[in-house]
Amino acid sequence: MGNTGFYISLYATFLLIFVTLLQINCEEKCFCQLSGQIDDCFCDIETLEKFNNEQVFPLVTQLVKRDFFRYYKVNMFKPCNYFDGDIGFCESESCGVKPCSEEDLPVGMRNGNFNKHTPDTEDVECNKPKKSISDINGTLSNVTIDFLDRWDKHDDTVHQFCDIDDESSIELQYIDLIANPERYTGYKGPMAWRIWRAIYEENCFIPETMSQNVNPFKRIPQATAEQNDGKRLKFSHSDLQGMCLEKRVFYRVISGLHTSINTHLSAKYLFEDGWGERRWEANLAEFQRRFDKDVTKGEGTARLKNLYFIYLLELRALSKAAEYFNRGNVVLFTGRDKEDVKTKELLTQLLDLTKKFPMHFDEGVMFQDKNSRGLKREFVQRFLNVTRIIDCVTCEKCRLWGKLQTQGLGTALKVLFSAKEMDGKSDSPFQLIRQEVVSLINAFARLSESIKSLEMFRAMIKDTRNNGKEEL
Repeated sequence: MGNTGFYISLYATFLLIFVTLLQINCEEKCFCQLSGQIDDCFCDIETLEKFNNEQVFPLVTQLVKRDFFRYYKVNMFKPCNYFDGDIGFCESESCGVKPCSEEDLPVGMRNGNFNKHTPDTEDVECNKPKKSISDINGTLSNVTIDFLDRWDKHDDTVHQFCDIDDESSIELQYIDLIANPERYTGYKGPMAWRIWRAIYEENCFIPETMSQNVNPFKRIPQATAEQNDGKRLKFSHSDLQGMCLEKRVFYRVISGLHTSINTHLSAKYLFEDGWGERRWEANLAEFQRRFDKDVTKGEGTARLKNLYFIYLLELRALSKAAEYFNRGNVVLFTGRDKEDVKTKELLTQLLDLTKKFPMHFDEGVMFQDKNSRGLKREFVQRFLNVTRIIDCVTCEKCRLWGKLQTQGLGTALKVLFSAKEMDGKSDSPFQLIRQEVVSLINAFARLSESIKSLEMFRAMIKDTRNNGKEEL
């Protein structure tokens, strides 16, 4: 009898251990057990999550609801120059975007008032004519002068990571971002996948040991596209080993942006019932499909960590931009004085908060090698290509938010790598147009919401696990 009791007790102990391990494995498998240091950064995930969820998210959520940041002016119909032939279109009504009419807009955003946030045009220093090379040295040959002038012009644009539209152009329209929220539209399959395929395989840097044989102008067979929907082909996180820091950074920010977008779509997933009613709610199964380590062949954790990486990069850009926005002549103009003052106060609060974060991304270690000038130029060009590929997205709402978030990221990179301009050590003074300011803050807000959404999905997984245990 004594032996029987012993074996029963031993069996119960093993069963308890097994159940505990099963629960831990489920949590690891479902949520990739994010913790510890973020790759290529001196920051841990727990500190960043606490800072974002408790301090940043509530503030930036208020800010993007203000009129200045609510309306985004954009050319939604630039031609797609990346794929030839018919690129198709999204047939779902959820893909549509409704532009604002003139009367919908604050008076300061109507025709003729499109860029009043920039420094006062009476600023004497900003209006000084820039000297050319020939003004400085009259002894150079005409050929040399012409070459240096062209190089000088190139150097002035080396930090321009996005094409800047003329905000007075009739091709641009204001979009109300609150009325056209980012959420799942049903856009997927070959049309969606070839966009990410072109971005990852044709524009991300790849290790020298890998071959690059994907033709971006060649149609992807439908079966292949469907099988690989949401997955990267050939390139994985482990392939980053051995690549230089700058190339790893490029990949991580693209992957982080992709992760953020997928998190938004999972958090606001489209459900339709048999009566044609639609609702957008969190879809844990969709989140798991995109990030579960088994489904993603172990890539899920790395993808989620890259979300934290891009957040740190854009957080650093905001902290550096604080001095620019604190200038008295930088006005967030909507034509409503009290509204504008309040908006500037909220922006200042956010920027001051970013400066207090203790573990920033360090852009100063990038492009320090003797051959870095050419690498930097290639870095800029590849990112420009990514922004232009977004014009090929055939879902209007997806294209809207893709353009806004890539422009916001491009603006953050511009801030990070324009130290001389921002310090007044360049003939070209640092300046942001309204499009850049709106996209910079809204893009960061999307990252902030994505990290906040991870807290929600973590709680959903815990509830699912607990409910399952109760049923047993």
